[in-house]
Amino acid sequence: MGAVSDEQDAKRIIGRKFDDVYVQELKNRSEYKFSIVRGKDDKAEYEIKQGDLMVRKSPEQVSSEILKYLRKSAYEYLGAEVTEAVISIPAYFSNAQRAATKAAAELAGLSVLKLVSEPVAGAIYYTKKKRINKGTFLVFDMGGGTLDVSIIKLRKTIFGKEIFQVLSVEGDTFLGGRDYDNILIDYFTTKIAEQFNESYVTPRLIKRLQETCVALKKILSTTKKHEVTLLSIHNENDDFTVSLTRDEFNLLTDKLSSRALKLVEKCLTGVGLSKSDINWTILVGGMSRTPIIREELYVFFDQKELKTDLNPDEAVALGAAIQASALKYKSKELERYIVAEVTPLSLGIAVSLGLMNVAIKKNSPLPAKGHLELATSRNDQNNGKFKIFEGERKNCAFNNLLGEFTINNLPKAKAGDVLFEVNFLLNDDGILEVEAHETSTRQRNKLVVTMENYSLCQKKISAMIEDAEKNRKDDDLFEKYINTYEGILDVYNAVLYGIHNISSETDRSYVKKKCEELKITLDKSDSKGIDKLVHVYGCFRSAIEGIIRQVIELKWPEFS
Repeated sequence: MGAVSDEQDAKRIIGRKFDDVYVQELKNRSEYKFSIVRGKDDKAEYEIKQGDLMVRKSPEQVSSEILKYLRKSAYEYLGAEVTEAVISIPAYFSNAQRAATKAAAELAGLSVLKLVSEPVAGAIYYTKKKRINKGTFLVFDMGGGTLDVSIIKLRKTIFGKEIFQVLSVEGDTFLGGRDYDNILIDYFTTKIAEQFNESYVTPRLIKRLQETCVALKKILSTTKKHEVTLLSIHNENDDFTVSLTRDEFNLLTDKLSSRALKLVEKCLTGVGLSKSDINWTILVGGMSRTPIIREELYVFFDQKELKTDLNPDEAVALGAAIQASALKYKSKELERYIVAEVTPLSLGIAVSLGLMNVAIKKNSPLPAKGHLELATSRNDQNNGKFKIFEGERKNCAFNNLLGEFTINNLPKAKAGDVLFEVNFLLNDDGILEVEAHETSTRQRNKLVVTMENYSLCQKKISAMIEDAEKNRKDDDLFEKYINTYEGILDVYNAVLYGIHNISSETDRSYVKKKCEELKITLDKSDSKGIDKLVHVYGCFRSAIEGIIRQVIELKWPEFS
């Protein structure tokens, strides 16, 4: 494939911005024969020397060259052009990464029938091979660059179709064979610097170490000790020899293996399942051969048998091939496979003071729909602004803004009397449509978000979910504050809207003054001052309730 072999980790870089934290980490890897630079629209690109020229390529171009090579190989084997494909991707790829993968396929002259997540493809192949038609699977897919953990429920419908429903996905696009290799490379470069000199550690030596470490990792999967020798690493007589045992390898990479187990546990707890709910644990991806990975999974699942009786390197590709056959030829045997994927983060609208009102929950099967009923928060409000977010925090300030739109010229009315219906639709292609209409005039507006147009990487998705878990108490307090604030604000708006019904000018002025004092307290309040806010509200009620009882219809909320 020529120069393609020099441009590594396209799968990790594709669809990412140059400022992405992981791109910044990757661009400093000393073993690369290329540079990662800022490209068009702030996307990450490769810069590599070819002869006397410095050539730039996008990750999509690099991926397309790989796909062209595969397409050419298929042509040579089949004797026919291949123009369509099902492409497998990590389950936790962001929508930007999915879109970039499609773009790479188009550059290679391929029309994408479907993007299928790698764990689902592996499960499809396994169930077909073993003739299984129901059960709950955990698919552990660790390849060269990524780890995907998915829980998939397979059930059969009354019409004989088999539905693969993805219940939960967790992933790490920086946890795979490459990361194990890098730990070994760092270990050996340290040893070489200690034995010889730091100047011996050159890009050329690191390239040799790369190849050596990949081979060593595989050897230690079948033997317990191996000796590595590198001849003439600097001068003719500078030979480097070191032995490494499997136990030493396990110790060096212990943090990576622990991260993998934590993802498995997180995948289970995310949907409220226990280890005993899993019927089969399927291992796919080349790194799943690693003995320590298998041992720790075996212990984690209480010595329950792991399904390792399929080629982990081929399972995903064969599952994707089954999907391609089903989509292209609609054979009776294959069309029964239906895949239902899920959304990785919740989608919703910011309401009062930024409270997240969720329309589509995290891990909802795609396509997903959601419906919200909202109301104005001010008297005679002229317009309704709708800000769409994704994330797991109750405070939208910590979530990701997708877009916003407005409905103008609302009818004049008391706060809460102008109502909106808001509908969400997220389809299989990552297109989110949000439509809102005001119920009395039927005025409407719509936002269409092509999710690929914003770049939310897996790191950010994982960080957002973890952040929500860490800050659950703060979020609950924020929600309690918002509910208290809104209840008091409703009273304030209702009193002001009906204040003209108070016949006595003195009473009317007094009530207006008390409303102004209450509004000042509301405007200065925050989640740390709920008790003070409730106290001020109680004083406000005591001061005016006797005056307005007969002239303003009002339900006074109670707060604990």
